[in-house]
Amino acid sequence: MELRWRIRRPETPEETRQRLIDETSAFLTACLEHPELAVRIPVIRAGSGRFPPSLTTAFWEPILSG
Repeated sequence: MELRWRIRRPETPEETRQRLIDETSAFLTACLEHPELAVRIPVIRAGSGRFPPSLTTAFWEPILSG
């Protein structure tokens, strides 16, 4: 497979701003349409304990391998 790189002209600050707004809007819309895909972030009240080391693997494995 041959990859062809498109040469893009630099974006103006206004174009960059609009692209970022459009990408963020698309992301938020997709998240609202599919809440089942949301990643729940575990929480522990500050100063009340620590997460077990096994939680690191259990939390990050699906995120990083997906």
